[in-house]
Amino acid sequence: MLERAHALADELVRLRRDIHAHPELSFQEVRTAGLVAETLQEIGDIRVRTGVGKTGVVGDLGDESGPTIAIRADMDALPIVEESKQSYVSRNAGVMHACGHDAHTAMLLGAAHLLRERFAQENLRGRVRFLFQPSEEAWDDEGLSGAPRMINDGAMEGVDAVIALHVDSLSPLGKIAARKGWQSAAVDDFRGISTALVATARTRMPAPTRCGC
Repeated sequence: MLERAHALADELVRLRRDIHAHPELSFQEVRTAGLVAETLQEIGDIRVRTGVGKTGVVGDLGDESGPTIAIRADMDALPIVEESKQSYVSRNAGVMHACGHDAHTAMLLGAAHLLRERFAQENLRGRVRFLFQPSEEAWDDEGLSGAPRMINDGAMEGVDAVIALHVDSLSPLGKIAARKGWQSAAVDDFRGISTALVATARTRMPAPTRCGC
């Protein structure tokens, strides 16, 4: 399987760069979802559902003769301007794949290639469900992100376990880390202010006075 994975490298690089060049914000992943669905259909033997959780894609490989294992990737990009000279730089102004979701999507498509071959060659039992989730980075007017939207549309029905991952720029190339349960399941908000603005504000402030309270 490792040799086959290496053989897929060029195709996965192509997919990742295509997705990177055409980033889409949360719940707007129409082109990305179309590319995912088309690729799954080309792989073969995968039943594809689109529009799951608004713009998500679900692919089922195998049958219910054994457990169902889901593998999940996210597809949305961020409202960030990309400044790059690479040939696959973002073509959508103000939108960029700065969090690795382009890589996640390409890797899950690679897993679909490899698992489809294993099912065909080894007559494997059970089912693998490929979850391509929209809107990991944001939420809709009702306060729901892509995960609960997909769940509400039945994406997790019959699933016994889920596998997911996230790229980590702090880890050396070729190294992976795994743990049972959740990892990096948090979000932080912060506010920043330019030091130039602070300096300007200070020059306009009157001299401090002593408070009598």
